[in-house]
Amino acid sequence: MTLATLWDVLSADDRPALLGGSGGPSYTRGQLRRLAAQFAATLRAAGVQPGDTVTIAEPNTVEFVVAFLGTTLARAVAAPLNQNYRQDEFQFYMEDAQSKLLVVGRGGNEAAEAAAKLAEGGIPCLGVAVAPGSGGGGPSLSAEPRSEGYKVAAAGEDKGEALEDPPQPSDVALFLHTSGTTSRPKGVPLSHANLAASLENIKQTYEFTPEDRSLLVMPLFHVHGLMAGLLAPLAAGAAVILPAAGRFAASTFWKDAVEHGATFYTAVPTMHQILLARADEDYPASSPPPLRAIRSCSSALAAATLEKLEATFKAPVLEAYAMTEASHQMTSNPLPKRGAHKPGSVGKPQGSVQVCILDERCQPVPTGTVGEVCIRGPNVTAGYKDNPKANEEAFAGGWFHTGDQGRLDEEGYLTLTGRIKELINRGGEKISPIEVDGALLAHPAVAEAVSFAAPDDKYGEVVAAAVVLTEEGKKQADGIEEDIKAFVGKRLSAFKVPTRVFVTDALPKGPTGKISRRFMVDAFINKKGQGGEGSAEPAAPTIDFSQQPNDGYFLISRALARLGVRHMFGVVGIPVTQLASAAQACGIRFISCRNEQAAGYAAAAAGFLTGTPGVLLTVSGPGVVHGLAGLSNAQANCWPLVMISGSCEQAEVGKGAFQELDQLAAVGEHVKWAGQAARLEDVPRVIAQAFQAAASGRPGAAYVDIPSNILMSSLPDAAAGTAAEAAVGGVLRVPRPAPPAADADAAVQLLRSAQRPLLVVGKGAALGKAEGPLRALVEAARLPFLATAMGRGVVPDDSPLCANAARSMALGQADVAVVCGARLNWQLHFGEAPRWAQGVRFILVDVEPSEQDAAKAALVLRSDAGVAADALLAGLRSAAAAGGPLLPGAEQAGWSAALAGKAGAAREKLAARLAKTAFPLDYYTTLRVVRDEIIRRPAPGPIVVAEGANTMDNARVLLEPVAAPRSRLDAGTHGTMGVGLGYAVAAAVAAPERGVVAVEGDSAFGFSGMECETICRYKLPVCILVFNNSGIYGGDRREQRLRQLAEAGLAAAGHADDPAPTAFVPSARYQLLMEAFGGRGAEVATAEELQSALREALASRQPTLINVTLDPMAGVESGNVHAFNAPKS
Repeated sequence: MTLATLWDVLSADDRPALLGGSGGPSYTRGQLRRLAAQFAATLRAAGVQPGDTVTIAEPNTVEFVVAFLGTTLARAVAAPLNQNYRQDEFQFYMEDAQSKLLVVGRGGNEAAEAAAKLAEGGIPCLGVAVAPGSGGGGPSLSAEPRSEGYKVAAAGEDKGEALEDPPQPSDVALFLHTSGTTSRPKGVPLSHANLAASLENIKQTYEFTPEDRSLLVMPLFHVHGLMAGLLAPLAAGAAVILPAAGRFAASTFWKDAVEHGATFYTAVPTMHQILLARADEDYPASSPPPLRAIRSCSSALAAATLEKLEATFKAPVLEAYAMTEASHQMTSNPLPKRGAHKPGSVGKPQGSVQVCILDERCQPVPTGTVGEVCIRGPNVTAGYKDNPKANEEAFAGGWFHTGDQGRLDEEGYLTLTGRIKELINRGGEKISPIEVDGALLAHPAVAEAVSFAAPDDKYGEVVAAAVVLTEEGKKQADGIEEDIKAFVGKRLSAFKVPTRVFVTDALPKGPTGKISRRFMVDAFINKKGQGGEGSAEPAAPTIDFSQQPNDGYFLISRALARLGVRHMFGVVGIPVTQLASAAQACGIRFISCRNEQAAGYAAAAAGFLTGTPGVLLTVSGPGVVHGLAGLSNAQANCWPLVMISGSCEQAEVGKGAFQELDQLAAVGEHVKWAGQAARLEDVPRVIAQAFQAAASGRPGAAYVDIPSNILMSSLPDAAAGTAAEAAVGGVLRVPRPAPPAADADAAVQLLRSAQRPLLVVGKGAALGKAEGPLRALVEAARLPFLATAMGRGVVPDDSPLCANAARSMALGQADVAVVCGARLNWQLHFGEAPRWAQGVRFILVDVEPSEQDAAKAALVLRSDAGVAADALLAGLRSAAAAGGPLLPGAEQAGWSAALAGKAGAAREKLAARLAKTAFPLDYYTTLRVVRDEIIRRPAPGPIVVAEGANTMDNARVLLEPVAAPRSRLDAGTHGTMGVGLGYAVAAAVAAPERGVVAVEGDSAFGFSGMECETICRYKLPVCILVFNNSGIYGGDRREQRLRQLAEAGLAAAGHADDPAPTAFVPSARYQLLMEAFGGRGAEVATAEELQSALREALASRQPTLINVTLDPMAGVESGNVHAFNAPKS
């Protein structure tokens, strides 16, 4: 039967229509048809009239399908929206569509409902839910008003049998927005006739039959998923598999495919790549589903990816070309029996679609000539809503102009060569650069802005932007790029936020003075140097230093600014108080902490997160002593830190001066380098030396001592200042040494001969920003890896090659281990048996390894981690046979599969434990809730700080996956407690757009709890969770004999009421501390309370402390470091 309207999509029979993934409910065609008709009657009874627009904000659920079909059957216009939009976006799209009603599913949609209330005239909200049949009965529909004063009830089941006023082919059925290069997204109305024509084309292209099963992975708010994934298969009598998650879920994809016998799926290239990356772990090669076609659309698919998809999943991959204005599909490669499918081509016009290549005069060009791709056919929209100018341009010459460039070959296959229109195509999501420009220009510090498409390995393109700052903006010295991103992120969805912001004095413009986007990649990305030095120069604020004083305070501050410092942490007082203000005058954000110890931890963490040495400022004498903790921690972790301290006047040394201390001697055991500026003109040189020492070789701590008389003196004139400051050449650049070729070759041979190779990624690799090369090495060589706690995310945890969950097996059986950016200390069991395999051969990648580590290694690559990874991958590719594995020994041994099996079993066991909800709360339930809320946040998600014995140990295991580098901070090499709030401050300052979640044991929190005031004072986006079990390790865990002796001794001494040494005040209300400083506080005792409080805190981005009451007997003494506890008798 030829389709006329969407009423023809479903017949009233008992064949399956929707199949629930993961054992979810299924629905027949007749049931779905009745539910849709019943919903149509519900809308009509609620006052919805033909032509009214109904917005739907719901994931891929049966409720969406019923709401969508029911809306169109009511002769209304369905306008589905991305359920993850922010409130402002919902409001814009609903108002632009002149929506009369918002429909949400059983869980509601907070942002959409808030937007509906604020929309012009107010938009009522209707909640819809479908209950599967039980006891032999069919499914039921319920509808309830979610707006005050709005009355509606679900129509009776009898209304599902027929339509009183069926839709007409000319009725508009679907309204979508398509991003354009105009000032606002354009509205695209599509009629029943348009959709029916497109569905016929898609059905014919892939020859769907009732026996087919389409596994739906694309979102239904996207025309791709709606038309090709859902409606076309249904229109052919086939069934559609709905994943239980309501979205694409790689972890259940193949299970659902096998369970229901999937024969077809359509997706964007990013999803295909994810499935390929997990194929070894997930793909059921021994019993695969009966796939007969895989479709790729909405973004270009690399030829290599196409070939790998076909080889791995044993099905033809057909690339297609589509757009919203064409009701989706325009061209597609045919099924193999109907013709060749050409990699790199998007195929031939299908069904009723006509394609022509036109020149600038709207004249056809010869075959093989590049021009604009233009189309026509019954599937094409009649025109944009209320936009005559856009319609005139789009339909010039009687053809619809796509804005894409391409050519047709002699067989009629279309190859796309570029875009005339400047949309940014991020993995199939089309983003209007004008929309992004508008958000950028709303920032008060931005005078000019242009967003553009930047190349990206994963998504094809991502959003980047270049801005010119206002005069006021130029005074905002610190973190302006991150501030702009955070500002845009409050107005647009995460995928539209620029990944990079370039600050420039002028934007490239064409001859007419118009900003030209096509120049941007060359101007800001391609010009970036590719030499052997690291860290791109951070954009510096524009400040006129020539009008500043030439005293010690300003010489230090200008030196720091020129070296690339954007943040400084410390505690002011005599003699350094003015230095903090001088730093601000030079564009450096000074974060004034409550204690030098916390400030030192913050500065060290900032060095790790940014790659630029963190700066700690202290007063003399006791301030230096307090700062030693930060120096020691940075030195132990190999993080770049420079501590600058005032000291007593040079003429008073040895006389008992105020706060006199031999500060150089005091810091000696805790730094790589220490020096004093004995003369004012020496200040810039000494600062530069300290920075070079802190960042070069193995990074660490450096110290600069400035006597107070030097700080307060001034150079005689500007010329003397210029001469002194010549010692600072500019932003610090650190050489990234490459391994000697002979050493790299030897490492390659050792790896290729290994049967069980392993990569260990340490925090040094994260500091060195080696994620790109290491990810490439892991993926190309299929090299299993595990990461130390702060090395996680350099290669994402969700890689199928991640062996974190099989750590004991990986260490215990590896025969060759590449240790990259980590040391063979207690955290890696000293590289010794029995935790490591006897005879394991280490390849140590370290710019400056210790003698003891080098002595344990079979090979040492004295190199930067990223450079070494590049060298290893190049060597492995050179040594491998054409098309052969890079690691043949491991391939033959099945090593990665064995690890994946072990890891999978461990994850399943952990998942079973996490599925239980404990009360009182234990670590598993609490951290499961925290994990789930972190995962809900837009990528890359918050930076997580964890400290406290049980809190940190459990967080390391449970707060996964970690997908981005430099996302985890904890006690580190020294096992330092008290670092948490300092780290949280640093993370919020260095990456404010990400936000921070600090999970703190109540004991660890006590070390630096007053930094809550710092967090509130600077309005930092930090959420602290205090795991309150009323003591160190929780309850009194002493053995009975020891407890009795202690109690007897206290009684004899007259202190019988003293608590146990590990006990704190029970049920302490830590949240009141944050509230005292103007932050938000919450006290929770159940999983539900925690989820609500944490979700609200993360959404608000306000300083928050959540006091979590835990079972005092949860956890163990000293966490997991059992070997360090005293033996039990």
